[in-house]
Amino acid sequence: MRASPLAITAVVASLNVHGIAAFTPWSFQSSMTAVKSSDIVDNGMNRCALVSVSKKDNRKAPIRLEMAGFLGQDEDEDEDYDDDEDEEDATSSVSSMTLKLDPWDPNPTIKPRPGRFGFASLESEDVLPDTELTQTMNVDERTENLKIMRQIKKSDLGDLRLRKDHAGWVEANNDLKRREKSDPWFALNERVREATQLGEDEEASYLNALIEKLGGAPPGIKIESSRGYAVYTEVYDIPISANRASSMMEQQVLEERIKRGRAMAAERAQNMEQEQRDWEEMMRNPGDREDKEAKARRERTMRKLLGEIEDDNKKRQERAKEMLGKLPDLPESNTASLEAALELARKDVIRLRRMRREGRGLGEVSDDADLTFLNPEDREEVEAEKAPRQGSSAEKARKAAAAEATGGRPRLPGDEDVTRGEMTNPTDSASTSTTDSLTVEVSSTYNSEQSDPPMRKHCFQYTIRITNNSDDDTIQLLGRRFEIQTVGSSMKDIVQGEGVTGRQPILKPGEVFEYTSTAPLSVRPLGTTIIAARMKGAYNYIVLKPGQETATEEQVKSGGDGNAQLGMFHFVFPEEQRVMPARATEDEEEDDDDDEVSETKVSTKTTAATAKAAAAASPASTLPGDSDMASGDLKMPFEDSSDELTDGVRVQVSSSYRSERSDSSLNKHCFSYNVRITNEASQSIQLVSRRFEIQTIGGDTKDVVQGPGVTGRQPILKPGEESFEYTSTAPLSVKPLLDKTPVVARMEGEYNFIQLGSDGVTPVSSTPLQAKLGKFHFVLPALDTA
Repeated sequence: MRASPLAITAVVASLNVHGIAAFTPWSFQSSMTAVKSSDIVDNGMNRCALVSVSKKDNRKAPIRLEMAGFLGQDEDEDEDYDDDEDEEDATSSVSSMTLKLDPWDPNPTIKPRPGRFGFASLESEDVLPDTELTQTMNVDERTENLKIMRQIKKSDLGDLRLRKDHAGWVEANNDLKRREKSDPWFALNERVREATQLGEDEEASYLNALIEKLGGAPPGIKIESSRGYAVYTEVYDIPISANRASSMMEQQVLEERIKRGRAMAAERAQNMEQEQRDWEEMMRNPGDREDKEAKARRERTMRKLLGEIEDDNKKRQERAKEMLGKLPDLPESNTASLEAALELARKDVIRLRRMRREGRGLGEVSDDADLTFLNPEDREEVEAEKAPRQGSSAEKARKAAAAEATGGRPRLPGDEDVTRGEMTNPTDSASTSTTDSLTVEVSSTYNSEQSDPPMRKHCFQYTIRITNNSDDDTIQLLGRRFEIQTVGSSMKDIVQGEGVTGRQPILKPGEVFEYTSTAPLSVRPLGTTIIAARMKGAYNYIVLKPGQETATEEQVKSGGDGNAQLGMFHFVFPEEQRVMPARATEDEEEDDDDDEVSETKVSTKTTAATAKAAAAASPASTLPGDSDMASGDLKMPFEDSSDELTDGVRVQVSSSYRSERSDSSLNKHCFSYNVRITNEASQSIQLVSRRFEIQTIGGDTKDVVQGPGVTGRQPILKPGEESFEYTSTAPLSVKPLLDKTPVVARMEGEYNFIQLGSDGVTPVSSTPLQAKLGKFHFVLPALDTA
């Protein structure tokens, strides 16, 4: 039941002089004493009981208000409320309960309710003072107690709840509480948490000191030093749940998305503001935007042109430095250049005046002028002035221009006998040279497969074997320098660079490094000699110190400790490619006896060997090509190497691009490939021939190249993983399909070999076996995506 504000006002207004009356609804009083009839205020349907309250003790004598209905409430409201309360009898409620209320009490009494397990005592349990707290358990007992508590909390309570064993759950929960009370740390930890959260640092420090005195936290509980107390999950070792972890992750993802969205919105707003400003600026000044864009285009163009000019100047300076050993003396600024030009003009004026006074002309005499009219002394002076000074800027510039015309490769004056084609030295195709502890052996052969005699293209192969004869020193090869002069040429080409075939091999005492390379020459055979070119050079090396694995950058830049000489050898034309002079008949010799100079005729030797060479120069045969190579639709990755094992013989190959021998503007691309053949079988083998299939990109057929031996030899490989390694080149004339693939060619093949007996010489069978050369590609390095 409830009283309206009007009823309460009426009661308060009727208070007598006895004191202040306290309002107490009759229905909330549990026991009431007898009330005098004079203290009953009857107001029709409403009835109240007033109890006088003295001014001295206004909390012990409350005013009793008996209400039989609602003061100031109409019948409709009464009916509605009766419906809600199931038409309870007001008179019975008045006599059933009494409640003492004090309007000045900040915590009014409320009706007690039973707990989950009935009425429990609200009285606080006895708590020991801090001075009487003691630790009654040792370390092992505390550890076991914590272990049992965690077992109850994490497993037992949950299992009992699922089984709906309420009695067992209560017993387990009481056991958990008893175990908490048995260790005073749990209560002290809770007090520390409260003190820390309330900011009571002194109380927290005092409690922590008391915890340390009682032995600290039970073993197995880790407390963060920044917090100072253990939380619920740390005490009972409760990990984060999967749902919580997922929720946290989703929250982080959401926050990140919100952050990115705000950044994108800010950027979008900034762009819109910038567009608005640009539009407003364009409306205010219609032509400024076009002028600014045109100015920006001009600036970009000028920067690009100036950058290209600067790059060209750097390249010229590098070439000049490579040719001359240092940069030419150039003026540092326009002012210095102008002063130098004025100085030259002054000298020319002085020289012209001197020549005019002496009557020797008005200026310099050109190279084509006729000097016969001059006196011998004047002629010598003019010729001396015409002769370039040694080391002058003009002479150096002419040398640099000549070097640039040859593609930037250094050149030296050649040997006279090679230029004339009249050899004064032995024309050996091999040589052996020993320098200090290194022996360099070289042998050369003619490669008819990669040669094209009608186009004056002749390809030679040379194999170099470097042996470390030292007993103690480990040597590393750092670089090489070769001098090559073709017959009929007056200059030598210098080929130099770091490493050997792209590596810097290390030779321990007694070890050997061997490789094979090619020398494609553009040369015309002469009838006076059988050689195509002469070659010699040197390998610079360094002796590694004990414990040193490789050379340092300073040692590489210094050029090493010495040079191992590569002895002079020649590339000799085979018999079918030589040009032989034609001998005159006896009658012709008699007719020409009176002539001072006899005429020599040169004819090409036409024999069966010529036909054999022509057949060898052309492809042996062709086969239908692969469709993906023909269309250019190759699948990645593009393997530029392969490794295949067949019948105990392993063939490994890797390819690399030779930019110095390539010209992309002419669609000429040169590659080198290194092949390593290893005998992993239990008996010796001998390589007898090879067969390769090469297909260029966009081509419909494969070219088949085959022949006896390998690089002109038929090596024998003993068992125990003995290897034979060589390097060859593949000059290709092909237009790449750069919009589809960086691959320009594909190659595969096999090597034929025979098995040898126990003596390592006698063949076991005349039927050769095949060692497969796995499929690999020649890939342009600029677009190599493998």
